[in-house]
This record gives sequence, structure tokens and C-alpha cells, in this order.
Amino acid sequence: MVTRVLFAHGFEGSPNGSKPSYMKEALGWEVTAPKMSELGWSIANQTEVLTRLIDEFEFDIVIGSSMGGLAAANASSMRPDADFVLILIAPAFGLAENWEGMEETGRNAWKTTGERRYTGFELDIMLPWEFMESAEKMSWPVPLHPTAIMHGKNDELVPISFSRKVEKECSNVTLHEFDDTHRMKDSIRFISNISDSLMEGKELKISDGCTESDKVTLHEVDEFDVSEHEGGIVDDTGEEDFSIEGLDSEDSSDSEIEQLEAEMKSLEAKMAEKKEALENTKEEARLEQKIREEGEKLADKEAEKKRAGKEVEEAIKNAEKEVIVAKAEVDEALKKAEKEKSEAEDARLIADIEEEEAREAKADADVAQRKLDEAMKKAEDMGKNVEKITEDLEKDKREEEILQRVSSRVDQIDWTLIGKVDLEVHDDLTMINGIDDFIQRKLNVLGIRTYEQISKMDSEISKVVNDALEFLPERVSEMEWTQQAITMLDLKDVDVRASVEEDTVVADLSASKINWSQIGEAGDRKSDRMTEIKGVDADIEKKLKILGIRTFDQISKMDKETSEAVNGALGFAPGRVTKMMWAQQAMSLLEE
Repeated sequence: MVTRVLFAHGFEGSPNGSKPSYMKEALGWEVTAPKMSELGWSIANQTEVLTRLIDEFEFDIVIGSSMGGLAAANASSMRPDADFVLILIAPAFGLAENWEGMEETGRNAWKTTGERRYTGFELDIMLPWEFMESAEKMSWPVPLHPTAIMHGKNDELVPISFSRKVEKECSNVTLHEFDDTHRMKDSIRFISNISDSLMEGKELKISDGCTESDKVTLHEVDEFDVSEHEGGIVDDTGEEDFSIEGLDSEDSSDSEIEQLEAEMKSLEAKMAEKKEALENTKEEARLEQKIREEGEKLADKEAEKKRAGKEVEEAIKNAEKEVIVAKAEVDEALKKAEKEKSEAEDARLIADIEEEEAREAKADADVAQRKLDEAMKKAEDMGKNVEKITEDLEKDKREEEILQRVSSRVDQIDWTLIGKVDLEVHDDLTMINGIDDFIQRKLNVLGIRTYEQISKMDSEISKVVNDALEFLPERVSEMEWTQQAITMLDLKDVDVRASVEEDTVVADLSASKINWSQIGEAGDRKSDRMTEIKGVDADIEKKLKILGIRTFDQISKMDKETSEAVNGALGFAPGRVTKMMWAQQAMSLLEE
């Protein structure tokens, strides 16, 4: 089975250093090597890195180098129930008193400033005072697991005497001394033998040339075969482990066997005592740790109590000072408030006077503004009236001039054809599309006052009238006044078509040709708004009503023939009603 190792590197080491690399590559161990500064630089931080891993995973060996060795020893003391053995390589016991050879002056400066610069081989960092506080509490842990320490006699950083002290005080610790420096570069090769001995329960001790000591545990003796081999007991590997003076394989006797058994029992008793001592040491360490923790808690509480007392005392003093200051501020505020109250009263009186004056001034201003508005309105009305009067006068003048010009053309009309009428006889010529009030006045000036006269106009007379009215050429003909007049006469039941000459343009159809049985008569039905039909204006609506067509229902029933009859009755050009789709429009309006 592969050996599972948790390795803690030194202060300036790394997870990929030479020691863990040797364990992986040369020894084939499964090595977990965390970054020890992961949680911080203090020994407490680095110990926590290890305890977290010990709580989560199982390891056969926990190995620590330098400061990592101190962290591993602390982890052992905190996790006594974890199942592993411990190897410490040049462990940094006594960290607090040995850190960079610092004297009291430097320590005080560090404590005062709260930090200290550390410059090493590769590191250049600022260490907080918490680093030293942690070191003072955790520089001398008691390992609670079977432990081997490998330490160089020529260690230039951590005195070997520190490791000797730990071995002396802890019965479960074995120190292996080497002619080496702090890095233990030349001695790391012995770690495999030391680890095997620890894991097998042996107390193998290598020092000064790496010779074995004559210490053998009961566990080791149980595994040996008692056989004859050149005057000594040899283990399974054939290596001589120890000898008992006077014991010879050829001269063995019952008494000698009994002596050997007695010695073995003695060894068993010693091992039992050592085991009991180890358990007592663990229990004492736990108790000591608990007492230390309780003491620290008590000290913290006492310090907190003292600190709280000082804070309360300081708070009382500050409160008394604040009361004095506050009282002075209140007095000052009262005086200021009294003064401001007096000033406010004076200001209020002045404001009341000014407000009254402002009201009077506003009333005067309102009166003046009303007078000004009235004057301006009168002036504006007068201006509008003058302007309107002027416009009306100019319009009347222009119309009078036009009427005079029109009247001068009276003699150009062939009155024998259309006939003259008395002044009191006249029709509403505005019923004809294209004739408004002013055009009607112009026609009246010419002497044309009736539908009958207009219905008799031939193309020549229409041209003369068109020019007399100062229209664009052909307007009268295009508007089909003659046809419209004939329709209006039909509506008045006047048949004038018999008197019209052959070249007179007459309506194609008349109201008498409308198929009333098809579209029906409006009767007393309510009239619809015929102007909603496109192509029907107010004048056309009036003419339709005169015809008797007043509803959408009537128009929606008109076929092509009836549409043409209505078209002719209204004096439209042929096909206009059909093209404008009056019937379809009326049907859509009915559906709405």
C-alpha cells in the first residue's frame, strides 16, 4: 500500500521543493503538500492549514520542515485522536524567542507599529504583530503522536538544543542528530528508515554516522524468530539486531531460556510503562491545553473587563464634557432664539404694512389694467370695423365695376331666341351648378333671370354669356347650364323642350323617366344626409330632394337606367351618377 504523507514546507519553502519531490520520486510516497501561507503567515494560520487537511483526509505520516515542523507539532497536539506518526525536520521550536535573533527593542517597535518587514532569500513581505502574538502562544507544542525529530548539529537557524529539550520532556519523541545544516540536504535520505521504524512501532535512533541504538520495543521482539546464529538473535532480514552476553546456541539450557523469557517480560513491563506514560502525557497535554485555553479566556475576560472599565470611565468624562458644552450651546441658542423672535415680530409688523400697501397698489393696478384693456379693445374693434368696412367698400366697388362691364354686353345677346322677362320675374338661378349669388347678379344685369331663358341658350349665346361674365372659355358649356335649366324646368312641370331649336343641347333624361316603382317614393320618411355620398354637395342634395329622392335606400336601389335618368334630371354629363357609384355608396352607408 502506498504511504500517504502530509508535508508542511518551511517559511520560505514551497509545495514543490526538494524534500516533497524526493518523497514522491525517490520513495514513491503519495504526498499532499499544501501552500502553508494559504491562510496567512502566522504559525496559527499555518497550523490551521494542516488541521483542515487532517480533519478531511487520512494520512500515514505527517512531516514538517522548519516552521512547517512547528506547525505539524501543533497540529499533533490539537488532533490527538488522528491516526498518524510524526516526523519533524529541523522544527522551529522556540519560534518566538528565536525569530531573527530579535531583541526586546525590536520586539517593542514591532508591537508599536503593528508590522515589521521581512526580507529573506525570496520573500519581501510585511508581517503583522499577530505573527509574533501567535508565535508566543504556539512555540512549544507537545506532540501527542509517535514522533521522530531529524535535526542537524550545524543548524545555523534553529539550535539543535531546542529539539533536545523536546525529546527530553516528551517520552514519545526520538531525536536523530546528523552532521548537517538547517536544510538537512545530506540527511533527508534517512527519512525512509525512520518512517518505517515509527510506523512499525520501533524506536530506531540514527545519529553520528547513522548506527542503530540498542533500543528495541516489545512489538519488535514479538516479530523476531529466536534461532541460533553466531551467538545472537537475528531478525527475518538476517541483520544482527542485538545480543545477550553469555548466551550461546550450542550451550543453551533451560536456565538460559528462562533468563531470556525473564528479560522479555522485563521488556514487556517497560513497554507497558512507556505506553502508560505516553497515554498520561497525552492526557496531561490535553489537560494542559484545556487549562491554557481556559486561562487565556479568563485573561481575555479580565482584559476586556479592564478595558470596559476604562472605556466606561472615559465615556463618563466625555459625557460630562459634552453636557457642559451642550448646556452652553443651549444657553446661546435660547439667547439667539429670543433675539430672532424679537426681530421676527418687527419683521412681521413691517410685512403687514407692506402687504396692505401691496394690496392697495394691486387694486390700483387692476383698475388701470382694466381701463387699458377696455381702451385697447375699443381701438381693436374700431380697427376691425374700419378694416371690414374698407374691405366691404372695396368689394362692392369691384363688384360694381364688374357689373357695369357685364351690363355693357347686353346688346350682344340674341334676345329674340331666349326672350326677355320683366324685372319682377326671376328664378333662383343659384340652383344651377356653377352659379353663385354674384354670378346670379351678373346674369340679372345682363337680363337673364329665369331657367327658361337659360334653357333656350344655344352654343353661340352660351359663348356670348360666358364672355360677358368674364369666365374662362367654354365654362358655361362645360357646366351644362342649358341642360341644368331644362331639368329645373322639368321639376317645375314646365315642358320647354318643344320650343328648343335643333342645335340646342337638351337633357338626355328627365324626372318623368325615373322608375319610382323600382326605387320607391320617400313619402314621410326621414331624409338622410345625402352629402355623405361622394359627388353630392349641398346644391345637388337640394335638387335630389326636389326630385323626391331623399334617402340612401332609394339611391341604393337605382340600376343603370334609373341612374342615367337621375343623371339627366340633375343636368350632369352622361354617366356621371354611375361613375360616381352612388348606388354602391348608399348601400355601404345603409350597412353601417
